[in-house]
Amino acid sequence: MGGRSIGGSGSPEATPGHSAPAGLDQPAPSTAGRPGPAKLRHLLAGPIIFAVLLLAPLDGLAFETRGAMGLLVWMAWWWIARPVHLAVTGLLPLPIAAIFGLAPMDEVATSYAQDTILLLLGANILTSVWTQWGLDRRIGLGALLSVGTDASRQILVWFLVSAALSSVLPNTIVAATMIPIVVAMLRSIGIEDLWNSRVGTALVIAVAWGTSAGGAATPLGGAPNLLAVGFIEESITGQEFLFLTWALRIAPITAVIVLVMFLFLRFVMRPDVATLPGSEDYIRDEVRALGPMQTEEKWGLVLFTVATVLAFGRPLYADLVPGLTPAFAFVAMAVASFTIRTRKGPLITWAFAQSHMYWGLFYLFAGGIALGRILSGSGAAEAFANALVPYASSGGFVAVLVFSLATMVLTQVTSNTAAIAIVVPITISTFQSLGLNPIPFVYIVAVVGNCGFVLPSSAGGPAIAAGYGVNLQTMAVKGLFASVLLLVTLVLLGYALARWWPAFGVA
Repeated sequence: MGGRSIGGSGSPEATPGHSAPAGLDQPAPSTAGRPGPAKLRHLLAGPIIFAVLLLAPLDGLAFETRGAMGLLVWMAWWWIARPVHLAVTGLLPLPIAAIFGLAPMDEVATSYAQDTILLLLGANILTSVWTQWGLDRRIGLGALLSVGTDASRQILVWFLVSAALSSVLPNTIVAATMIPIVVAMLRSIGIEDLWNSRVGTALVIAVAWGTSAGGAATPLGGAPNLLAVGFIEESITGQEFLFLTWALRIAPITAVIVLVMFLFLRFVMRPDVATLPGSEDYIRDEVRALGPMQTEEKWGLVLFTVATVLAFGRPLYADLVPGLTPAFAFVAMAVASFTIRTRKGPLITWAFAQSHMYWGLFYLFAGGIALGRILSGSGAAEAFANALVPYASSGGFVAVLVFSLATMVLTQVTSNTAAIAIVVPITISTFQSLGLNPIPFVYIVAVVGNCGFVLPSSAGGPAIAAGYGVNLQTMAVKGLFASVLLLVTLVLLGYALARWWPAFGVA
């Protein structure tokens, strides 16, 4: 089934008028035929470690517990080393649980049909309508009309626009829309080699980092947020988690992340030129070339807006229509998009929609849910929690630091969704075993999990930036600096919110 690939290893799709670079999830030359030695070692390492943990007598741990631990290590290894696509790793819980009996198969299999996966599907279809008719491009260009030619100002504005868009759109979609515009603008003024252009690299990285910085603001910002919401509903509250609740709790943290990264870009990512002559003319010409907003674009905007309003206005109608959760609101609008006809024909066809789906994201997301269920049901999460009790016994500053640090490290080396899938179930089990409220720590971990800046594997934005040829040394070195700065900031802020803001412990 054709389509886009997911954030950590996804390839940017072509947007109207622009071609995408080579797909990032295509196999390297050494893996096109027979796997190279390094790939083969990683391919074998995961199942070998799983077998060792499954068979080794570990302090009297049950067979299912050892198997779940082995599966966790196997999936983490493959998510980091990537001998296969991230989505393939997401499918591992199905055969492993079935063969070794690690968990009831009805629980594992239903992980792949969660409401949140349907929400991702619906949102993906609606944003495909935007892509087909150029609405995403119009919004991005329109937000940049008054930027001017000052290079530093452009870097900051591209960052802010990307952060704002990614608060309600998946970061990979925002990056795949905005980065081609940046690259085309740079080429129009003679900057072709991004690797050796400090301003070119800074502009593209500003977009990539903006999608990560703003991504935590609402559950619609990306799969990591929805995954965390799913774990809260299933393992903590046992009831629907309102999108508005997330937005209100995470708002102050998101504001601080955006502010810190804004200042970081302002004072650390200095361009090598003062102005970008011609860039303002390029943006204006591109907007003019789009012409008046088409009827199809208006339909796309209306459908997505209605779905979003229904998602965040859920408290207003939950009693009247209890079944219309945000997932089904988005699916309803997605179905409606296929029924609308204009003078140009269908608003969207299935052929176009399915070719722009992030199918791999759905399987990665579902695999994270399944892994969490296996860890919880087998006793593995409880075993990990017991090991972490010395660091979390008081639920204080050290606990915030340990779980934030673990999440930040994982987020930089694997996809942010995979990092949340690994850390959040263990976080919940750890604090529940101590009789402490895990919700503040889940919020903190979820926000930290969105801060992927260092490597192309960290998130959709950096992956797409790498595909367009930015200087990866700059992204890695300055991204590491930014990650450390944010880690310190978020640990201090998270601890303060958990201790002194009672609402931060409510879901």
